Amino acid sequence: MVSPKKLTPAMEQVKTFKEKYPDCILFMRMGDFYETFFEDAEICARELDIVQTSRSKDPEGNPIPLAGIPYHAVDLYLPRMIRKGYKVAVCEQVEDPKLAKGVVKRDVVRVVTPGTAIDADVIPGPTARYLMALCSDAKKTVMGLAFLDISTGEFFVREIPFEPGFSALATEIEQYNPLEILVPQGISADLISFLASTCKVLTPGRSGLFVDGTAELTAAFCVSSLDGFDVSSAECINAAAAALRYAKETQKTSLPHIRGFSRKYANDAMILDAITLRNLEILNPLRGDRNDTTLFGFLNRTKTPMGSRVLRSTITRPLTSPEKINHRLDAVGFFTRRPVLLSGTRTILSRFTDIERIAGRIAYGNASPRDLLALASSLAAVPELTAELCGAEGLLKDELEQIPSFDGVADLILSAIVDEPPLVYKNGGVIREGYSSDLDQIRNIVTNGRDWIAELQQTERERTGIRSLKIAYNNVFGYYIEITKANLHLVPDTYERKQTTANGERFTIPALREREAVMAQADDRVLALEISLFESLLTHLSEFVPALQQASRSIGTIDMIAAFADLSLSGNYVRPELVPGTELLIRDGRHPIVENTVPGGYVPNDTEMSSIGQQILILTGANMAGKSTYMRSVALICIMAQTGCFVPASFARIGIVDRVFTRVGASDDLAGGQSTFMVEMLELANILNNATDQSLILLDEIGRGTSTVDGYAIARAVLEYLHGKGGAGPRTLFATHFHQLIGMESELRRVRNYHFAVKEDQHDITFLRKLIPGATDRSYGIHVAKIAGVPKKVLVRASDLLREALTQDASSGGTKYYTQMLLTDAEPAPSAVEERIRDADPNMMTPMQALMFINELKALLEKK
Repeated sequence: MVSPKKLTPAMEQVKTFKEKYPDCILFMRMGDFYETFFEDAEICARELDIVQTSRSKDPEGNPIPLAGIPYHAVDLYLPRMIRKGYKVAVCEQVEDPKLAKGVVKRDVVRVVTPGTAIDADVIPGPTARYLMALCSDAKKTVMGLAFLDISTGEFFVREIPFEPGFSALATEIEQYNPLEILVPQGISADLISFLASTCKVLTPGRSGLFVDGTAELTAAFCVSSLDGFDVSSAECINAAAAALRYAKETQKTSLPHIRGFSRKYANDAMILDAITLRNLEILNPLRGDRNDTTLFGFLNRTKTPMGSRVLRSTITRPLTSPEKINHRLDAVGFFTRRPVLLSGTRTILSRFTDIERIAGRIAYGNASPRDLLALASSLAAVPELTAELCGAEGLLKDELEQIPSFDGVADLILSAIVDEPPLVYKNGGVIREGYSSDLDQIRNIVTNGRDWIAELQQTERERTGIRSLKIAYNNVFGYYIEITKANLHLVPDTYERKQTTANGERFTIPALREREAVMAQADDRVLALEISLFESLLTHLSEFVPALQQASRSIGTIDMIAAFADLSLSGNYVRPELVPGTELLIRDGRHPIVENTVPGGYVPNDTEMSSIGQQILILTGANMAGKSTYMRSVALICIMAQTGCFVPASFARIGIVDRVFTRVGASDDLAGGQSTFMVEMLELANILNNATDQSLILLDEIGRGTSTVDGYAIARAVLEYLHGKGGAGPRTLFATHFHQLIGMESELRRVRNYHFAVKEDQHDITFLRKLIPGATDRSYGIHVAKIAGVPKKVLVRASDLLREALTQDASSGGTKYYTQMLLTDAEPAPSAVEERIRDADPNMMTPMQALMFINELKALLEKK
């Protein structure tokens, strides 16, 4: 990058720091600017849309690219670089330039990366921001993952299998969405390729980062053993140690708010793999960027950032313990029975700011004065929340009791910080009058000095007779007496000239010079004392960081429960029953998101399944009839129930679901060299190999990616396999256009046929979106093509071909289809009223006869 020939001392510093931080953009503090050089300058100019210039030349005679930003605007530009996936090393001047001999000493004071950002300006929104570290065993059988959010102190590990295709790893990445992934040296090329395909920032760890994990963690958390953390896996321990080491190295601090870590097990929560999270749009929409179309976005009525993070974690790991689920449902029910209390509680919750992240910044030492005022306001709301919920029971009571007392903390902050402080405390103007007597005394010197200067100005005007005489100040010349040209002949001999201007002269006098020196010294002392007092306040508040983290977790849980209750009341949801076994009984089930968007109203549907009864429901019918929406609604109701939320139905009894599998839609993995059908088969293999009797499976159009014969054979074999798993099997919704499969109802005991009702007439069809027993042999594909705008000529030809195919099938004695309800407009037998009207001739009736005829019809209707 840089010529080995001699550079200027400043450029030698740049070269040294770039060699130490080769994967970072170097922000080099040069006076009032952060400057970037060489390739860094070109990147910053492009990404930040700033001007690129040059600074002198390198030894080869080439201009050195330069792009800079004002130091006071770093909080505007730095976040933009981090959000674009860059890492930035911030290099500051570590000595006073006035005292420096030669080039000013500089050092990198922090490295900001996407996974280790803690500054409020870099972290938009309440979503957790994880750094993930990955470590596998030598035999490549298991993988340890560590997730660390340094903005909140959340730290946990997961152990997953090391498997071909990395489906378990894909699930973890989809679920927790790490912004940066830390990997050891020497990992396999296929794993690197997979991680690169996730579009996350990938950071190779330095040598030694992933070793001696136990020693690192026991020292960091001041314990003799890790037994208390319930983590024994060497891979998890080394991954956790690497994440913590990396965070400390980038932040140049010990991160005292990270006080421990935990292990999350797979068997204590419903498993939602990456495919299911995407297909059910749990976290991210399949199309567009509207978050309200996702389950998380829809459920997220929380009032606090902590509540939003608790909800996101909960919705991706629904509970599997009926006891814990009912404990949470009891809390939701407590609120739904008390809507006035719920409203008051949510009003109080709306006053809480992000306590958890402010606590992290206090521990880190970069909390701003405005952070502290926001914290004080939040802490003042804690007693109100406790008083509002004094009659709470169960889970709510437990969470309230875990919120520590913060007596005097809010008052201390309010006594120290002015009402409208600046964002940066190092510029002064932060500490309130009366907080420090020493600060007040020094401020009085400055204030009295300014009064003295005002009096001096009046005295000199009277003494010289110059009415326009003015005493002013600037940063270069300090205080001066300004005299216009017209009055220079009145200037006394005792005045000492400082500067000539276009309009006159600037002077000083000994008394003014002496007072200026005293005031300048006082200003410096005021700023230094303010900085010291604020930093002392942060040190004192850091003692409360663990209590603030505990309060954040409890307030977040209460907020989530209140949000569930608010949604349940507004949506007319019902409390689900969680029962042992595999029964799944839903009456009038609705899709929680779609039901609010359907013109003409949503049509609810019933579902009745179990692993030993109606285990597999084969769904046939048109693509637009509502099969996919219905299938998704069943899965979402189960997920919502096991998160502890009421559900959109009139009744729901749910046997615990251990895992939801989905195989819907079609997509290629071109980068991985896999066709649509290969992707379908890989997903299907995952389902068949991992489903249990407690699982819920959604299969949509299995086998459609290959030839008709092959596809039918695969679909039938899948149904037989799922049905044949012992005397029971996973609850399965199986949507298909292979109408030959409907005959399996008579062959397999736990298979039932269902379809969605359609109303037909001579000109059009209407999808009634009502699920009814039985099968149908109609897919109405031509009608769907018509709605989509396919040219009429194509539609006419397709209709002709369809008639030919149906005629040939009937003549060859093809498969017979049936339905238990036909909703067609066949001509019913005429009623007595209709027969009388058909026989009557109005032209031959007198007015009286017409009146009598109407009375006769009326009598017939009343008799009917």
